[in-house]
Amino acid sequence: MTTEIHAHKVLNLLKEKPMTEAELCQAVSEEFGDQATFRTCKLNGFNLESLLEFFIQREKVVQLDGKWAVNLERVCSH
Repeated sequence: MTTEIHAHKVLNLLKEKPMTEAELCQAVSEEFGDQATFRTCKLNGFNLESLLEFFIQREKVVQLDGKWAVNLERVCSH
């Protein structure tokens, strides 16, 4: 049985340190494993690529100097 990781855990990695997409992929792999899937408060079934697309569409992450960083104004606070 695969456990889905809450998307906030990925955002927390980016809060600690903005990362390039490659660095984020490496950090997520090390933290959660290569087969990890993710869920949000309302949706599930994301892989890392689709989760990053979701974050970008909803402006939860922004790119600064070639690295992804959390847009704190767009992240829910739970």
